[in-house]
Amino acid sequence: MAIYGVKIKNEMGIQTLGMEDFTIQRLATMEIAAAQGSGDGTRSDYITWNIPGYDPAKCFLLITPKAYAGYPQNGRNNDWGFLPTYRNLGGTQVAIFTYVNRRRQTGVGSDPYRDDWVQNTAHCLLEAVRVI
Repeated sequence: MAIYGVKIKNEMGIQTLGMEDFTIQRLATMEIAAAQGSGDGTRSDYITWNIPGYDPAKCFLLITPKAYAGYPQNGRNNDWGFLPTYRNLGGTQVAIFTYVNRRRQTGVGSDPYRDDWVQNTAHCLLEAVRVI
């Protein structure tokens, strides 16, 4: 398996610092494009990411936006978007969710709630890393 990162050698050509000296190792990366959408009902689909060497007990995903909003964000839906979430499926598989299901109160009828989903995903980079 290839290791990416830094390698520093002294004047005699002996490596003095390398990725093996750090406590985390990047296993894989995936880029998620920005996407928007909404609909009635709930969704249960997800993106399955198979990551060779991934072990849920020793690994996690780091999710980083490719750009940041130039204004304070208050956690409410806006045009900027939100980051996806993930869930370990076991083994080397991870589920990536780019939407959220929600139940909204309508105040109408015998069941005053309505289920819907919203997708407002920001362009981001996902990195699977292993703690060494």
